[in-house]
Amino acid sequence: MANNHCPTCGSRDVVQRTVNDRLRAADPRGHPFEVELQLPVWSCRICKLCWQGQEALAAKEAAYQYALVKHLPSRPAT
Repeated sequence: MANNHCPTCGSRDVVQRTVNDRLRAADPRGHPFEVELQLPVWSCRICKLCWQGQEALAAKEAAYQYALVKHLPSRPAT
C-alpha cells in the first residue's frame, strides 16, 4: 500500500476493503454462468472515491478460473 494514492485527489489516505461481488461469465462453449467472489477495492478517506486496483483484476481472474473448473463437466477416466 506504500505507493497507493487516490487517482482523483492524490491523497495517500486510502484504505483497502473487501466487498462481495458477482460476475457474469461464459465457459468456452458459450454457456453463461455467474461467479460470486470477494473483491478487494480501495477507498479514499478524503474524497470518498472507490476504485479497483491490480488486486481486484487478479481476484476476478482467479475466481473465474476456479468457477470454470467447477462448472465444466468432468471428463471420464481413461
